[in-house]
Amino acid sequence: MLRFHLAVLMAKCAQLALRLLGRKATHAPGVVALTLCPRFLEVAPKPALTVCVTGTNGKTTVSNLIADALIADGKTVVENREGANIAPGCAVNLLNALTLGGKCRVDAAVFEVDERASRLILPPLQPDYLVVTGLFRDSLKRNAHPDYIFSIIDTYCPDRTKLILNADELCSSLLKPDSQRTYFGIGRMDGDHEEPYQLVADHTLCPRCGTKLRYDYLHYHHIGHAACPQCDFRSFDADFLAETVDTAAGKLTVRHGDEEEVYPLISDVVFNIYNEMAVITLLRTLGVSASRVSELIGALKVPSSRLDSKQAGGVNVVMAMSKGQSCVSSCRTFDMVAHAPGKKSVVLMMDDYYDRKKSVEYIGWIYDVDYEVLNRESVVQVVAAGPRCLDHKVRLLLAGVEDDRITCCSDDAACASVIDTEKTDTVYLLYDTSTYDVACQVRKELITLLEKEGK
Repeated sequence: MLRFHLAVLMAKCAQLALRLLGRKATHAPGVVALTLCPRFLEVAPKPALTVCVTGTNGKTTVSNLIADALIADGKTVVENREGANIAPGCAVNLLNALTLGGKCRVDAAVFEVDERASRLILPPLQPDYLVVTGLFRDSLKRNAHPDYIFSIIDTYCPDRTKLILNADELCSSLLKPDSQRTYFGIGRMDGDHEEPYQLVADHTLCPRCGTKLRYDYLHYHHIGHAACPQCDFRSFDADFLAETVDTAAGKLTVRHGDEEEVYPLISDVVFNIYNEMAVITLLRTLGVSASRVSELIGALKVPSSRLDSKQAGGVNVVMAMSKGQSCVSSCRTFDMVAHAPGKKSVVLMMDDYYDRKKSVEYIGWIYDVDYEVLNRESVVQVVAAGPRCLDHKVRLLLAGVEDDRITCCSDDAACASVIDTEKTDTVYLLYDTSTYDVACQVRKELITLLEKEGK
């Protein structure tokens, strides 16, 4: 225990020093703690409730919403809100739960956990709950294939941990068959399909016999309700099923057993409805009443780092996360933009910021993204920004977008001046996790230009 107490003391000193220097201190203090005490995540006292959230997309949104709901319910909570989700970041989150003497001082801890790093985090943490948003095709050089990530979580998630899973996602829904699992899902919606219709659909064959699955309804990619015509395999029934999504009234009707529960709808975008369902399912599984969950959900908002909008000079400026290397994330964002009303300018800032010096980013992922949905009259301009702007231009041209609607800007931090605001009602700034700060800078400059023009 001497190593543990030394680790707490030195890590907190490092954290204080970094904050005095104006740094966020979300990673380095964890390195200190794990270096001095490699078993820090295991031996540190845990709060009464420990929740981990992982998945290819949506884990930051879901973990932040869970933390906000628990705080609103009167609990003291720590969470790695900044997204430091590998072992050192999770160590910092646990460090924040401890006093200088090494005693736990909070009621709950919520951990966003990188799916590939989960093997280093879940076994020592031994969380009470693991929420999995879903497993999709992601960075080829980092995550290989969803089945590989599945094998990591399935192997290293503790047997005692209760799982909250997406019944409509055919990869992650099969995790830990012998563990306690609670499922959420979304029922049939207007505009659903019965066959995969996008470039990427990773799980379309029966995992038991390999026969092509038949879908009762398909929301997007491989997300929906499927059954095998050859054997008895079928998608799991959701314990909490969003039967009705009323975007006009802003309400979500959820079937739980024989009961109907009505909740406020915090976003009308399908992937955020899934995120909300994950939060509702966890809170209800924790024993919070439906009426209380409805109150808590009504006070929540999608984190501004994932989706945010501001008005300036008569133009709506929207920032939306569109993870580079993650085709499903970008497809969902592109689809949201394409189906939004009005004339739109779209700025693509999705290249990995940390790869730029050596230019080693694998660009093939853009050919899995449905750029074709941007080929419509309502999209008046697409700005391909960043060092790979010409790659994005080629992909746009192959998608049928006319050359005169494409603008290239190799320096994405300077692209505000090339955005044509005269013909547009909304400007969408789509950014990677690593280019959020760049997107904020562009938005600031764009708003300044709009206010000067007085449009």
